[in-house]
Amino acid sequence: MTTTTRIDLPIDFNTMDETGLPWTFLDEAADPSQIVPGAHVIAGSGEVRAVVVVVDVTPEGIVHVCDVPGSVASNAHLLDTEPASRCLPDLLPDPVEVGGTGRNETAQPKVETPANTSG
Repeated sequence: MTTTTRIDLPIDFNTMDETGLPWTFLDEAADPSQIVPGAHVIAGSGEVRAVVVVVDVTPEGIVHVCDVPGSVASNAHLLDTEPASRCLPDLLPDPVEVGGTGRNETAQPKVETPANTSG
């Protein structure tokens, strides 16, 4: 049986690094602009195809993915959804415009003890 389903991201699912996830190079993608964290794409090599979720893309162009159980056909509905990484920035207010988080990210964390916690 010959598979004609497109491959958005060529990958050998047997290649895993210290993360325990399969990985490949971003520049091998059919359209690298579509490979963003949270995106569902078709990945594979040879006759192997699977719908995967892009877990991350490193600054070096390494893409980690997690396969979605089931066939490409049973997961086809996931391929038409906009990844959260693209939707959320438009839905969330700009922290600068709303006064930031109010958290001093350079301050040392405060150690909680029974004396300084309320409860």
